[in-house]
Amino acid sequence: MNEELLARARKIKIVLNDVDGIWTDGKLHFFLTPDGRVEEIKSFNAQDGIAIMMLRSGGIKSGVITGRRHETTVSRARNLGMDYFYQGFLTKLGPLEDVLKRENISAEEVAFIGDDLTDLPLLEKVGLAVTVPNAVPVVKEAAHFITSRVGGDGAYRELVDLIITAQGKMDPMLADIRASRWTRPAAPTLQIITSQEGIS
Repeated sequence: MNEELLARARKIKIVLNDVDGIWTDGKLHFFLTPDGRVEEIKSFNAQDGIAIMMLRSGGIKSGVITGRRHETTVSRARNLGMDYFYQGFLTKLGPLEDVLKRENISAEEVAFIGDDLTDLPLLEKVGLAVTVPNAVPVVKEAAHFITSRVGGDGAYRELVDLIITAQGKMDPMLADIRASRWTRPAAPTLQIITSQEGIS
């Protein structure tokens, strides 16, 4: 792993992510309920869930910026103890600017992982731009780091491992885990901000 990448990772104070294609494999699974409603099922990776706990233990915040609106994902973010959830935002720079203002940080202190065209403006702005192997080509070109694992299969965890390791927090965390001292950090109140521009 090159020194420039590690230097970028050392500065990170918040990790932001897209959902479909990052937390999931990008496939959308719909079913028809007995009363005729169309519902959606999402599948998440448990290792990505532990990654949120790792961030919180390391004093690093987290948030979602997604173009879709889905209560299952909101529930997942809340249960994991994330800080921010921006949904319905196809134009994602607004949420980024909001986070920078709320946290009083610069864009170089933000990591973002996304995989498609609507993620491109963020990837070109943040200090650590990350994507997955099956992202669209122009997104890969904008990334500082491409994970080895695909979305829904621990790509988010791979990013978190990189940041925690670069910041020197991995070994102390592992020592606490091995000594059974590692506990679930207190969860913040999830800030949910919804736009109507996206898709359901």
